[in-house]
Amino acid sequence: MKKIFLLFSVLFFTNAFAQKADLINPKGKWYLGAETGVNIINEYAVDQKDVSLQGGVLAEYYIGKQWSLSARLKYFKTGLAFYRPDTHSGSWLDLGSDESFGTFRGAVISMPVDIKWEFRLYKNLRANLKLGVAYNIETKSEYNYSENLSTDYAKQFASLNSGIGLNYFVDEKLAIYADYEYYLLGGYKGSTHFIILNGGYYPQNALLNFGVKYNFKK
Repeated sequence: MKKIFLLFSVLFFTNAFAQKADLINPKGKWYLGAETGVNIINEYAVDQKDVSLQGGVLAEYYIGKQWSLSARLKYFKTGLAFYRPDTHSGSWLDLGSDESFGTFRGAVISMPVDIKWEFRLYKNLRANLKLGVAYNIETKSEYNYSENLSTDYAKQFASLNSGIGLNYFVDEKLAIYADYEYYLLGGYKGSTHFIILNGGYYPQNALLNFGVKYNFKK
């Protein structure tokens, strides 16, 4: 993943470094854009990950020179898999659970809203950190669960997302960017049992985005 991110950065920004450009101040500007990239599903299977394409559209407003708010509409696959063995002890104080397993394969339309902080690396090349929440709607929900488990789970849910990235302003209107973001804590798909506490299974997605955005105002 680091090699892919580095390669993208070199290809997009080597030429930009060679050019002389005034420092861009995007404060008060709206940008509309589109992005695509790689989607990595963590815990998709007990011993492997699943990789697929993903994409979406973006609207971003700079509330300050280094701060912006963005809203996106994205589509990507999601899923998880788990196995829990029989943990019954057979004693009179039996706190174990029955054997269970499950595989979930799905897809979502996601609407993340993020706040982003940018800091300059070189001229109009900036790095950024972002944090936000997303509202997700499942468009595909396929379960292969053991008979002792429920598959009655919500198809709409919220999740947290955070990320890091690079942004380069070609000029006052056009910018290109790449970022890596992580979705977690959304879409409950089952519980884990411990002696005292219970946990849960949640799909987790890592997205590598490559995008372009443009200010259409004259």
